Amino acid sequence: MLFSSRGPQGFLSQAWVVVVLMIQMAVALRWFFGPLPVRRDFIGFAIFGDVGLTSVLVLYEPFGALIGCGLFVVTGALCTYFLSPRWLLAHLAWCVGFISITTIRACYAQVEDLATPIAGGLVILAINSAIPFVAHIAWTAIGRDARRSLLDPLTGLLNRRGIDDAAHELVGKSHKRRHSLVVVVVDIDRFKAVNDFYGHDAGDEVIISVATRLRAVVEDGGVVARTGGEEFLIVFASPIDQAHDLIYRIGQHIYRPSDPIPVTVSVGAAIVSDPSELWGDGASVIVKATRAADSMMYRAKYDGGNRTATMQM
Repeated sequence: MLFSSRGPQGFLSQAWVVVVLMIQMAVALRWFFGPLPVRRDFIGFAIFGDVGLTSVLVLYEPFGALIGCGLFVVTGALCTYFLSPRWLLAHLAWCVGFISITTIRACYAQVEDLATPIAGGLVILAINSAIPFVAHIAWTAIGRDARRSLLDPLTGLLNRRGIDDAAHELVGKSHKRRHSLVVVVVDIDRFKAVNDFYGHDAGDEVIISVATRLRAVVEDGGVVARTGGEEFLIVFASPIDQAHDLIYRIGQHIYRPSDPIPVTVSVGAAIVSDPSELWGDGASVIVKATRAADSMMYRAKYDGGNRTATMQM
C-alpha cells in the first residue's frame, strides 16, 4: 500500500509504516532463530499486532484501510492458539470496533457506491470474527481430546503415557527443591480371584475404589497413574524423613475390613535421594526408579502380599 493512492501519504506517514514493518520483521527473525517465545512474548506481540496495525491503517484512505483490516485475523490466530479466551475476546472487541468505524468512514468517503464498503466491511468482520471463534472451538475440542488420551477411562487417573509427562515435570521440581524422588508401584493382591468369584463389574469397582484411595493419599504432592489391569504407579517428591511414612501409609490406606470385597495391595517403592548420581541421568531416572520399585513390589507379593518393600537408590 506504500505504492497505492489509497495508502499512506506523506513522508512521516510512510516512514511510520516502514518502522512498524521493520519491527515486525525483527520480531519474526528473533522468534525464528532465537529461543521459543514465552507467554509474555505472545501477549506483547498481540498488543503490538492490534495497536500497530491500527496505527498504520488510520493513515490509509478508508476503503484501503478496510482491505488492510483483514490482517487482524493474524493476531486473532495468535490469541486463539497461544493465549486465553479473554485475550481473544479483547482482540475481537478491538478489531470489530475499528472495522466498524472504518466501514462507516468508507461509506461517507463516497469513493465507491454505498453497497461496496458495506459489503466489504461485512466480509472483513466475518473473517476476523468467525475464523478465530471457530478455530477456538476446534482448538478447545482438540485439547480436550488430547487430555483424555492421557487418562485411564475407568478411574480417571493418568495412564502410562500421561504419567511420563507428569513425572518428568516432577523430577525437575523435586531436584530443584532438593527433595527425594519416590516411585511406588502398587498391585492389588489376588485380583484374578476377585474377578473370578465376584465378576468383572465388581472387579472394576475394586479398581475404582483403590484408585480413589491412592489419589487421596498422594493429594497434590504427586501423581498417580493406572499402568495396567490392577497395577498403579505413584510418583511424588518429599523430604527423605517423610518419604518412608508416606510409602507405608499407601499400603495401609487401601485395606478396609468394612468393604464388600476387602482387598490388600503389594507395594514396592524406590527412593532416589538427594544428592544421587542418578539425577544426572535426566528423564531416565524415572525409568530406573520404576524398574527398582517394580522389583520391590514383586518381592512384597512373593512374601505373601499385603506388605511393602522399599529400596534406597
